[in-house]
Amino acid sequence: MKRLSYLALLLGGCLAMGCSDSDSPTIPVAETIKIEYVSTDNQLVKPSSANGFGARLVSNTYENGVGSMTFASAVTAIGERAFWNCTTLRAIALPLRVRSINDEAFSGCENLEGLTIPPSVMDIGDSAFAYCNNLEVFNGKFATMDGRCLIIGRTLVAFAPDGLTTYTIADGVTEIGGGAFEGAQSLASVGIPATVSDIDERAFAYCLSLDNITIPSGVTELDPSTFEGCSSLATVILPSTLREIDARVFYGCSALQDIYCRAATPPEIATGTFDAMLPTAKIYVPTASLSAYQSARNWENYAEHIEGYEFE
Repeated sequence: MKRLSYLALLLGGCLAMGCSDSDSPTIPVAETIKIEYVSTDNQLVKPSSANGFGARLVSNTYENGVGSMTFASAVTAIGERAFWNCTTLRAIALPLRVRSINDEAFSGCENLEGLTIPPSVMDIGDSAFAYCNNLEVFNGKFATMDGRCLIIGRTLVAFAPDGLTTYTIADGVTEIGGGAFEGAQSLASVGIPATVSDIDERAFAYCLSLDNITIPSGVTELDPSTFEGCSSLATVILPSTLREIDARVFYGCSALQDIYCRAATPPEIATGTFDAMLPTAKIYVPTASLSAYQSARNWENYAEHIEGYEFE
């Protein structure tokens, strides 16, 4: 049995017993003041930051194939960058009083295989699981049926990319959270449902295999660095509703060849928006708006690439 399975059972047993805030008198102390984990090298995993746990770290030991961090009081948060770049972390069981998993908490944990989200968790920050390319499954609170995503309300906040080259986001999601897919290096294509109207900062940054993307109608703005570093991205289809492309959205997208922009009015774009595109790249815009694009602020820098197109 994988150590991951062991830790899933470790936490899963408590979940099955209905351990929640309302049942707090029945939660054993060890389930609130310890973080247990397994590493790939059977050595200690040292938090990148000892701050942000809501409690003082007392000890960190590794015995019989399992690590244990013990705190002076109940752990209530996994702080910003708490386990950032802990590349040997393979599995971890979070205490049952954790209420938040903050920005980049597990970013760069490239060997993390799975995680169970305790029922006490209320919030998960941006890029919390970015660059976790061996992450195979989420369990517990907010996990989707396929175990591949965490969805809070109607916002997709995290993605488990291991083994996937294509993925379709479930209908009903309205927002893709900051850094949700960041660093999913094998993901070549992703289907975004028509229900999505917001795509947040760095949502798909450094998805190195992503080669095409269609932004659904209803999205009005692409936040900073949405597709930064997507070096295989060749085809982009932008909706008629788009009004603004923020800074660095396509920074480092050196394979950009075909950009289709359906908006009749040129969206506002930052300086250098398409500087990384191929010299032979084309930007297709509504034929009736061709001159408007070629003379619009910052668009005029790409006038020789802009061509009229009859969209259906």
